[in-house]
Amino acid sequence: MRALSIAAALTFVLCAAPSLAAEPVVAVWYRGTPAGTPRLDDLAAIKAAGFGAITWPTGNAGALADASRLAETVGLVVVIQPDGRAVPALDGRINVDVTRRRAAEIPAVVWRAVATGVRTISFDPGPTQGTGLDRPDGRRRDWVAPAVAIARQLSANAELIAEIRHVVTPEFLSSRPPSLHVELLEGSRAWVIIATNTGRARARTEVALPRGVPYAIWVSLLDASTIAMLDRPTGARWQFELDAGAAAVYVIDKVMPSFAELGASYCLNVRL
Repeated sequence: MRALSIAAALTFVLCAAPSLAAEPVVAVWYRGTPAGTPRLDDLAAIKAAGFGAITWPTGNAGALADASRLAETVGLVVVIQPDGRAVPALDGRINVDVTRRRAAEIPAVVWRAVATGVRTISFDPGPTQGTGLDRPDGRRRDWVAPAVAIARQLSANAELIAEIRHVVTPEFLSSRPPSLHVELLEGSRAWVIIATNTGRARARTEVALPRGVPYAIWVSLLDASTIAMLDRPTGARWQFELDAGAAAVYVIDKVMPSFAELGASYCLNVRL
């Protein structure tokens, strides 16, 4: 019992041997069909939907070996943690209860978590048998599309997302709606700015970035669109509007490549 309780308190991601899962990870809570019994068809459906992992509850440790073996068969990794319905998520993780959130809120909720250090996201369809991806009539549930979009975006830019760290919360130069959050992060080669609006109304504001952060050209990780911020002697300024539930994620190289380098090797990974 002591060994199990210690294991349940650890923060870890388990991948079927021989390799370990690399963060970021986007998973679907899967409890089996019936509960505690993993099924290959369920796991294949989760993989086919566009996810790369499942989250398996520590309370079903007895079936962990079977879950890991079947997950490896279809190309999924397995995240282990106490059931999200019973306890808070572990450090560096978030459980997104899709039975209590509107699909439109998912981008803002998840990208805000990423901006504040979360690298393992588990979407929880509730204590249901099966995958939880579809309604009883077979139609896909609304939360799946935005969740899959995030999974693809994080997977395509995994190296960047895994290394970025908080730099500063930019100064708001105009009114700041309580629902709006902006973070500036950096990696070894790039700056990343993430803005999220968890409210129910469109928000508009202006923020100031530290001196030395470039004003242009920023590229969206979400749709490859570009923006140029205002160039000011004290640092770049970003004026923007953000829809309710939306996220904006932009990246810029710390050292801008030449045109020759752009044509030969520079690539931004965007998954729509």
